[in-house]
Amino acid sequence: MKASKLLMLLGFVSLVVSCETDDVDSIVETPSLSLSASNLTISEDGGTSTVTATLNVNASQAVDLTMGFAGTASSSDYTVSESNITIASGQSSASFVITAVQDTLQEGNETIEVFIQSASGAEYDPTDIISIIIEDDDVAAQPNVLLNEILYDPSNSALDGDANGDGAYVQLEDEFLEYINMSSQPLDMSGWMIFDAENYRIKEPNHLIPANTVIQPGKALVVFGGGTPTGSFGGATVQTATHANKLDMNNAGDTIYLVSPDSVIWIEFDIEPLSNNPNSSYTRNPDLTGDFEKHEDFSSILFSPGTKVDGTTGF
Repeated sequence: MKASKLLMLLGFVSLVVSCETDDVDSIVETPSLSLSASNLTISEDGGTSTVTATLNVNASQAVDLTMGFAGTASSSDYTVSESNITIASGQSSASFVITAVQDTLQEGNETIEVFIQSASGAEYDPTDIISIIIEDDDVAAQPNVLLNEILYDPSNSALDGDANGDGAYVQLEDEFLEYINMSSQPLDMSGWMIFDAENYRIKEPNHLIPANTVIQPGKALVVFGGGTPTGSFGGATVQTATHANKLDMNNAGDTIYLVSPDSVIWIEFDIEPLSNNPNSSYTRNPDLTGDFEKHEDFSSILFSPGTKVDGTTGF
């Protein structure tokens, strides 16, 4: 009788161990892929962009990818170093290079849309598309500027909201906008204007960008509401609002306009979908290509004027 019970007990233990092992195996997740590019704008005259596919973990086995290409640019407008890439076992990324092809046609700027067409052993989002602009050097250059980060509701907890770094929290002074020159050419923003909804209605800019404001390719213009901005801000051009020292962005909902001297609206941004008194900036994540997300939801810092979302320099 005792031997029988012992055998039954051993069988039960074996069953439990077997179940636990199966359970562990069943929760192993398939790695996921994302795309990034070193340059989102390249010159027609041989400009290049390195596109990288990155796994969220090191590959346990080789992951083979086939890349897809679309957009307004034709296959004669650029070359691809390779369209089939492999992330080797133990690695987390693989890259290829896109190079623009020079011609004399007046085509205007064209886009290359890059996406993952297929992948073995990894998940990917088919809507994850990187858009790269080829700037036509046979026509007059067009401005290509992007709003990358906005802080309209700085934290009022001690100095947590001191975005301009001057050692004081002042709601209207610590608000800021971060614009990036996405072109491969310098952008002269002299005389450009920033409005909120109310001031746009009466055509009185919250900020008139001063003469000789030239933003280099890939660099930022950061405009604070006021105060004395203190710090390097990633090498950005830093200014404060010219109208009553405030951008005056309404936490309950507002629209921000970036307008060139010839009255063309280049960016119209509605903050209402983000209006929940965040005490943190909203920024594109990843920088330049991502959707706007609340900064503190994925970072240990509340804002990053002039720098990447992790506080490092260079866009």
